[in-house]
Parts: sequence; C-alpha cells; structure tokens
Amino acid sequence: MSTTAFHDPRREVEKIREHLGSNDGRLAFLIGAGTSAAVLDSDGKPLIPTVTALSETCRVAVATLGEDQLAAYDSIRAECEAELQAEAEESDPPVLARPVNVEDILSAVRTKLSAIGDLDVIAGLNRQKLIAVEEELRTTIAKAAFPDTDCIPKRLPHHHFARWVSRLGRATAIELFTTNYDTLFERALEDERLLVFDGFVGARRPFFSAASLARSNSTPGSSWTRLWKIHGSINWSMQSFADRSERIVRGPETNSGELIFPSLHKYDESRKQPYASILDHLARVLDDPGGALLIALGYSFGDQHINEIVFDALDSRDRAHVFALQFEELANEHPLIARATSLPNLLVFGPETAVIGGVRGPWRLTEEVTDRTAALLDIAFDSDAAPEPEHTSMSGHFRLGDFNFFGEFLSSLVGKHDG
Repeated sequence: MSTTAFHDPRREVEKIREHLGSNDGRLAFLIGAGTSAAVLDSDGKPLIPTVTALSETCRVAVATLGEDQLAAYDSIRAECEAELQAEAEESDPPVLARPVNVEDILSAVRTKLSAIGDLDVIAGLNRQKLIAVEEELRTTIAKAAFPDTDCIPKRLPHHHFARWVSRLGRATAIELFTTNYDTLFERALEDERLLVFDGFVGARRPFFSAASLARSNSTPGSSWTRLWKIHGSINWSMQSFADRSERIVRGPETNSGELIFPSLHKYDESRKQPYASILDHLARVLDDPGGALLIALGYSFGDQHINEIVFDALDSRDRAHVFALQFEELANEHPLIARATSLPNLLVFGPETAVIGGVRGPWRLTEEVTDRTAALLDIAFDSDAAPEPEHTSMSGHFRLGDFNFFGEFLSSLVGKHDG
C-alpha cells in the first residue's frame, strides 16, 4: 500500500451526507448481521450474536444430539471450507477465502437432505439423524434471532435510522435489503409509525406475493419504505390455504426457524420464491438508468448470489454506486477489496483505510480541523485532531461502519430526538 495515497474523511462524510439528502436516483441499503450485533444487552454483549459466534453456538447445540451428529457437523464444515477455498483460488485474481459460517453448513445439510434416501447414509448419518441436525441448526439460529423482549433496549440504532427515513421526502421509496432473520428493523419502523411494504399482501393472513415485486403498479407509492428479508425471517411460516396452495405467511415471531433459507437452495417453488424474487428486485434497483446508490451496513459480503448482482451492476452501470461501510479492516486479498480496486464506483470505508477510486489508503485529514468541521466529523471520525491552531494529529478512525455511530450520524442530520 502506498504511503502517499491518503483519503480525507471530511470529504467522504460530506459526500455521504449529500447523497443521503439528495432526491436524485434510487437509494437502497444492504443490511447484514453487523447491524443486529451492534445492539448490546445489559451485560455489554451483542443482543443477537454475530454469524461467527452463532456458528460455535450451533456446533454446541448439535453436539447435544450425539457424537455421530457432531462428527457429521465437523465433516460438513470441512467440506464447506474446501469448497470456499477452491472458489477463492479460482477467482481472477485469487482472493482470500472467507471463513465458513453456520449458514454455509445449514445450506450444505439441506443439499444432502435433498439427495439422501430413506436407506442411505451421508456424512455418517441416516436420513432421520440428518433431519435432526437440520432442525437443531435452524431452531438454534431462530432462537438467537428472537431475544426476550425484556432484553431489547427501548432505543436502538435502528430507531435513529427509522426516524431519519420518516423525515425524508423522496420521489422514490427507500429500499432496505437485509439478510437478517430478526425483526429489529420492523420494530423500529413501526415505532416511528412508518408505512412499510415487504412483499406480503392480504388482510387476515398476509402472504408473500412475487407479483408485487415484479410489477411496479402492484407496489405502494414512494412514501412506503420497502423492507426485503432476503434470507427469510423468524415471523414467516408456511401455511395451507383453501385452494390447497401453500404460501409463506407473515405473522408473530417464533423460534422454529421454519423459513430460514440462507442460500438459493433447491427448495420447493414456494420457498424459493422470496429469495429469487427479492434478488431480482435488487438487480432492477441497481440497474435504474437514473442512477442508484447502495449503502452496505453490517454486511460482510459473504453471500455470493448477492455479491454477483451487486458487482455485475457496478460493472455495467456507471451511475450505480456502492458505499460499503465496514466495521473491521479487511485484508487486501478480501474479495470486496479486490473488487473495489478495479471498480471505481465501489467505495469501501474501513476504520483505518478506505478504497476510493480504486486506490486503497489510510484516512488522513488534509486540512486543520475547525469548529465547523469538528462538528461534522464528531460522530463519523474519531481523531485527536483539535480545532486550529492546536491540532495535534491529522489521523484517526472512521466509525460509520459501526451501526451505532451510523445511527447517530443519521440522527444528527435531522436533529435531536424529542424523547
């Protein structure tokens, strides 16, 4: 990394603020597990664990089923690691393989279930034992995504986000695409009394309608915030209707994990429908000829299907831009960094460095901090630089990759909360 390539946080913060306040083009957010993990419980631990922590919790849960199931879990995990390593090595240029997580393992287990017969043995397990592993994984994930209501703080960073959305007046609707199973965003959006559309229609048992995404005249207007749960949700279930069809229905949260699907797997058509329909909609948003901005929050770019849509849009549309706000620094070999160095419309903001215009460099203030710029940077950039002439350092840490600080930043754009 060149020591002469610096990026000015003030300039980038101003750019983000301008984009968030603009009424031009489509504005969408890609929200991952980091936004939920940013919420801490009374013990200072993530209210909803990160995917990494959840993977270990799931391993412990599977171990309670027996030694055979634990051995199968570890074997399937090793298979997933080998597959991810092969994919990384075959990439052009080669990239760093991401760590295996429980979502990879759950997808692999379901793949094996689709192939196993009643008398077969796969990964040392018969069909019934493999079913037990699948059930243990999805229920453990769902329980983690459904914390006790008494443990949820009254004010979440999600509330700052929702309040900011409530004060916008845009010609096009805000689009929230999330891989999270929990309902923290739903909670915040409803607390702010926002109109929300999530692809479900109906008055008694609202069911998912793919047509409502495919046809623009089937969706509510721009005053409705769009919320798309790409990987499913703890408040979705499969129910039968009078016409003998089975449909995905939105209702109260449960910890059954019935409709958790972290990948485009060989599900039956009704289960595959939300995942494929939402990804198609994401592609249409990014392909808007009027331009589109996608801001990634708490998303580690671990879903290859989502990544392909995002990167393909950036390749083909100069007016499509992605700001990837990262909580942690990424290695140069990380797929996101590798892509950003070749795509000028993909900007990666980490705490120590950024990739802007295809160039990676550390954060550095290019001008002394004044009272005005100190107020602008107070939330977004942690620096010991002081208002002139006493400034002591021009470096610091970019903080908007932490959803708590991003929420505060949005709140500062619309003024302090009344309550």
